[in-house]
Amino acid sequence: MAKSNKLLEMTIFAEVVESNSFVAAANKLNMSKQAISRYIAELEGRLQVRLLQRTTRTMSLTYAGQTFYLQAKSIINALNEAENMVSLEQAHPTGLLRVNVPVSFGILHLAKIWQKFMDKYPNIQLDITLSDHLVNLLEEGYDFVVRIGNLEDSSLVSRKLTSTRIIAAASPDYIAQYGMPNHPDELQAHKIIMYSHWTKKDQWEFWKDKIFYPTHVTANVYCNNGDTCRMMMLQGGGISLQPDFIIGDDLQSGRLVEVLTNYQIDNFNIYAIYPSRKLLPLRTRLLIDYLAEQLQNGFC
Repeated sequence: MAKSNKLLEMTIFAEVVESNSFVAAANKLNMSKQAISRYIAELEGRLQVRLLQRTTRTMSLTYAGQTFYLQAKSIINALNEAENMVSLEQAHPTGLLRVNVPVSFGILHLAKIWQKFMDKYPNIQLDITLSDHLVNLLEEGYDFVVRIGNLEDSSLVSRKLTSTRIIAAASPDYIAQYGMPNHPDELQAHKIIMYSHWTKKDQWEFWKDKIFYPTHVTANVYCNNGDTCRMMMLQGGGISLQPDFIIGDDLQSGRLVEVLTNYQIDNFNIYAIYPSRKLLPLRTRLLIDYLAEQLQNGFC
C-alpha cells in the first residue's frame, strides 16, 4: 500500500467504526461496499493484525482496532483543524509576514505607509528588514522582497510596483569648480561617488539618438547607501548616479543639478519578488497589492 493512501485508509476505517456498518460507511463516503471491504482488508494485512471482528450480523473492534481508531481519529481531527485554520486565514488574514526592502527606499517611501496596512489588517504581523544586499528569499525565510533594478533570470516571481528614474547629478558648487561635463567620456576626468551595489559596477550607460554610450568611470568613493552618496553630493564631493526617489527634491530645489541632460539613462523598475504565484498566502497578496496601489502614482 502506497504511503499516500494511509490517510484514506484511516478515514475509511474511522467511518466504518463510527457508522458501525460497511454499507453505511460506503454510502457516506460515496464508495462501493466492495471497495470499503478491500481497503479494510489491505489495512489489516499491512498492519498484520485484525482490527474488526465481523460476523454476518455484528461487528466489533478488537483491542488493536480500538487503539488504532483512537490514534487515527486524532490524526484526522488534527488535519481537519489545520485545514480549517488555513481556510479561516484566507477569509480573515492573520499571521506573520516577513518582508525585506531596500534601505533608502524603505525609509523614505515605505516607512510612512506600513501603518495604513496594519490599520486595515490588524491581525497580520509585519517583520520588516531593511538591506540593500541581495538576499536568498527562500533560505532566509522572507515572504517577499522589494528590489530595484533589472532582474536576473530566476525561478522566483516578480510584480512591478513602480519605476524610478536614474539621474546623474552633482551640486552647483561642484559644477562651478570642476565644470559641467558635455559628453559621457568627460566623466573620466571628474570625481565620482559610486553606489557600491550598482549592478554595472564601474560602467555607466547613456543613450542619445538611439546610440549607446557605455562609459567607464573611476570612483573616488564607494558607498553601499544611497543617502550617504546624496550627502556627499550635496557637500560638493562629486557626480553620482542616484534614483529620483532619493534626489528628486534636491533637483527641484536646486541643491543638486542634473548633468548630461542631452543623454538618457534607462529607468529602473521596482519589484516585489516572491517564490510562486501558486497558493500565495492571502496576507502576502494583500500587502503586494497594497504597495502597488500606494506606489502607482509615484512616490509617497
